[in-house]
Amino acid sequence: MCFQKIERMKGELHLLDAEGKQRNKHTFFVDSKNEVETFDLANHLNVPPELLDRVYNRPTLQTLETKSIKGAVEPGSIKKLARERKHQYRILSQRIDREKKMFIISQKIQTRKDLQEKTKKVKVKKETANSAAIYKFESRRKR
Repeated sequence: MCFQKIERMKGELHLLDAEGKQRNKHTFFVDSKNEVETFDLANHLNVPPELLDRVYNRPTLQTLETKSIKGAVEPGSIKKLARERKHQYRILSQRIDREKKMFIISQKIQTRKDLQEKTKKVKVKKETANSAAIYKFESRRKR
């Protein structure tokens, strides 16, 4: 149940500007050192300089001239949307952490149930905060 909600939230948010995510690297090739010094990213990508820091939805100058902008335009509403998106990412990360903890707890409970069986067992690995204890059970033929 919880896993489905996590997947749905991931689908909605797309993890576009998630913190801790590895930054994309884009290499531009130029012919001379003079071009390196005079290289203008906004001019090369045909994008307004204000939109360069965006990772997503970066319209070109031609698109901005020909089409009208839909959605939030005022700085206040853009900040509000950014704050809401950050809040949604925080909720998603909390859900993911909770899901991991629940999985570990369920593993520990299952190990305790398995230990109640009357077969020989040898502890292979101790229980930690991040994982349940690992036991090796003697194989027994079922009749």
